[in-house]
This record gives sequence, C-alpha cells and structure tokens, in this order.
Amino acid sequence: MKKVTIKDVAKHAGVSIGTVSKVLNDKGYVSSGIYKRVTDTIQELNYQVNANARSLKASKTNKVGVIVQDISNPYMMSIAKTIEDKIRSSHYHMLVMSHNEDPKTERELLQLILEQRVDGLVLVPTSGNADMIQKVLDHKIPVILVDRKVEGITTDYIVDDNYYGSYESIAYLHSLGHRRIGFIYGTTNSSIGKERYEGAVDALRHFGCSDDEALLVSGKFKAEDAYKATIELLFLPDPPTAIYCCNNTMTVGMLKAIQEQAWRFPEDISIISYGDLSQWELIQPPLTLMTQPLKRIGVEAAIILKNRLTMEEPFPPKQIVIKPELLVRASCARKSEG
Repeated sequence: MKKVTIKDVAKHAGVSIGTVSKVLNDKGYVSSGIYKRVTDTIQELNYQVNANARSLKASKTNKVGVIVQDISNPYMMSIAKTIEDKIRSSHYHMLVMSHNEDPKTERELLQLILEQRVDGLVLVPTSGNADMIQKVLDHKIPVILVDRKVEGITTDYIVDDNYYGSYESIAYLHSLGHRRIGFIYGTTNSSIGKERYEGAVDALRHFGCSDDEALLVSGKFKAEDAYKATIELLFLPDPPTAIYCCNNTMTVGMLKAIQEQAWRFPEDISIISYGDLSQWELIQPPLTLMTQPLKRIGVEAAIILKNRLTMEEPFPPKQIVIKPELLVRASCARKSEG
C-alpha cells in the first residue's frame, strides 16, 4: 500500500501543506474547525507522523502561561505569586501577561501561548475568544480559568460566588438603614461582571431600595472610570447615602473622588468594596469588604494545574465555586434619620 504523505492529508482535508504542518507542529494560527478537520483526516488516512515531528510534539517546555486581567491589580498578582510558588518545585517557569480587559489583546496573547508551546495555562478571561481558548484545549494544553467562566468552554475553573457576594453587600447596607445606595459596577460582558451586577440589582429590588437608575453607574473595572462614576453619584441632586463598589481596581477611583470632594466615610457616606484585604490595610478608617480568599484561589489553581501537568490519567474538569465573606470594619455606619 502506498505510504500516505503530508500532501495526501492536505488534499483530502482541502487545505494547504503549510496548514497541515502547522497542525502537526502546533505552530501558527489555525482555526478550531480547520484544526479538527486536519486531525480527523490524519486519523482517517492513518498518516504516520515522522519521528522528528512526533518528538517535537511530545517535548515539554517546562513553561506555564498565566494571563491576568491587570498586572497592576494586587489581587491578580497575589494569585500569580501563589501559583509560581507551587509550580517552581516541579521545575516549571511562568510567563505572566495581561490583557487589560481587551479581547483583541487577549486573542493575541492566546496565540502567543500556542507559539510558545507552554505546557499549561492559567487564564483570567475577558469572557470572549471562546474559539481561541478551545483551540488551546484542542492542542492538549490544559487551561484553568480563574475568577471568570467562559460560555461554551468546558474546562477547570475556580471562581467566586459573585452573585452571592454582591447580594450580601447590598443586604448589609440595607440592614444599616440605607435605601439610596449607589452601585459602581464593571461591565456585564464577563461572567464576573454580569453576576456581580445581577446580585446587586436583585438585592436592591428585593429590599425595596431606590429604583433611581442614576444610582447605577459603570466603572468599567477601571480606576479612572470609577472616579468619574463616583463624581456623578456625589453630584446628584439627591446623592446616595452609601456606595457599593464591586471591584478592587475601581475602589481606587472611588476613594480618590470621595477624598477630592472632601466627603468623609462613614460620616458623610458609607462605602463597601469587593476584593482583597491586603490592598487596603493602610486606609483609614478601615474599609468594610466582601473579601476573596486569594490564597485558597491561587492554591486551588496551582494544584489543578500541577495535576494536569503530571498525572497521566485524565480526570473530569474541576469546577470550584468559593463563597466570599463579608468583613465588617469601619467604613459603613447606620443611616441617620432625617
């Protein structure tokens, strides 16, 4: 029987020889559909990859990719540091990158992950680019999602119960007598943004708080946008008596605006944030926070990653949801009567 060549595979799959070569060597961009068509054709024709290609595919780089939302966010870097500490003992090195909530940048970084032939990827996604994330998985690179899920992608993930955290934040402010509560949310195109938004809005409705839409302002998960959002809230004819800001980075902008306008918390306004305690240790009075267990999130991600890299037997995707905890400190006060 005639030996099947790479040219035969290309012709049968309806692609170029170069495309088949990219699939064989895991180099360069190939869409998920084309990738599957070529691999199916290789199986159908029983094409035998040459020894060099097989060796290349089997080789390990001992590199792990970590793509986060923002490398200036202490929450993100705390998770990355925990992962690094756990994988270093297995002689893996880490490539850390950030997409700054830009799906186009994230797509470019995912392509770089393929070109760098990393052995595993920990990703805080924008919640877009599902096709590229699937392509990484199709290349047999384990992907662990942190902080957010991506619709249509079945893989390991570790996330907060974001809905619960937001709902309970509003519930706490309501318990202090606040009814005009300002809410600074991020974006709703990611799972984290959508869930935190829905949790807060549902709580506002459930507890009969003000339905004034001017109290709901997007900070786009950025400090400068949250600053503008806070200024909008403070300059309303009837400003809120409390503000819930659902992200660490946005809280920076919120605090800056409150300080510049010479408002005091909790005397003039109560505030509650969602995020990591360590970033706010020097802020006085101490912030009330819906806290995230960063150490546990990082450890869980590192354990799953290490198992994916070292265990020969496959195991079902691990999907871990962690409930945040309310840390009551001094930035909220009971609403005064009148």
